[in-house]
Amino acid sequence: MITVLPGDDLTDYINTHGGATKDKSSKTNKHHPIKLGIGLVYHEKSSTIIATMAGRLGHNPSSNAFFIIANTKRYIPQINDRVIAIVEDRMGDYYRVTIPHTSHGSAILHITAFTGATKRNRPNLKRGDLIYGRICTDPSQHKHMEPEITCTVMPGEQQSGGGGGGAANKDWMTDEGTYGQLKGGGTCASISIGLARELLNPHNVVLEALGRCEIPFEICIGVNGVIWVNAPRPEYTILVLNAVQNSEVLTEEQVRGMVKRLVETIQSNKMFLQQQEEEEGDYHGASSRGRRHGRGDVSDNEEEEEEEDEEY
Repeated sequence: MITVLPGDDLTDYINTHGGATKDKSSKTNKHHPIKLGIGLVYHEKSSTIIATMAGRLGHNPSSNAFFIIANTKRYIPQINDRVIAIVEDRMGDYYRVTIPHTSHGSAILHITAFTGATKRNRPNLKRGDLIYGRICTDPSQHKHMEPEITCTVMPGEQQSGGGGGGAANKDWMTDEGTYGQLKGGGTCASISIGLARELLNPHNVVLEALGRCEIPFEICIGVNGVIWVNAPRPEYTILVLNAVQNSEVLTEEQVRGMVKRLVETIQSNKMFLQQQEEEEGDYHGASSRGRRHGRGDVSDNEEEEEEEDEEY
């Protein structure tokens, strides 16, 4: 990655590195067209690609997309960005949702914008429900309108390693799709915009390290700087959140070591709690046996006294 500043001409660099990208999933080895993401603008008159913000120039080889990785304080919606939104209200055939940390504030979601949904068979969302979707309109072309989000997979997005990262195109009733309502509880946390975009990289170091651990968890990453983590145990959720947030200021080797130490700490605490429960169980068992023996001794003494009284 190279560092760029606003106004830098990146035409030669992008044409050199973007023109050599091939579609590995295709048997014809055709080239992907160059795509420009956030922070890059193409000027038709001069046929140049200019950077509009400072940061690192990122490249996704699978989709041949170039973009600027920057730690902005406010999220600017871009088409096909994955976001986590909160349902606020229902108005006719649309839901009004709030996109945290965004410059627009709110967006709209159609009631049938779910895979396999119809007007009769659709999710019944309530105020406060969390939604994971993607922006389906270009805010730059509709500056005076609220952006619209959808919970459907765009064509080609479900391919593994594709531009969308291998989204699952499942019916909304199965709860197995990439987009839709976030159910089962879970915990939300805020992260920086730059870290959120790096986490969506298919080869992100911290997520790969967490994936190798024997810890079950679900995670949704919104480009708007919000992540949602769901795990069967609270300590697993805390581990994932700490690992993700700490990875922003660490190198790749430090990230792997950090995740390894966190997992070892969780496992050692788990073994300690199991030993403590076993010791408590043994203690309660011994005390209950002692109480039973005590009652038996008292009954034997009473029988001996009764026999002596009869003989007397």
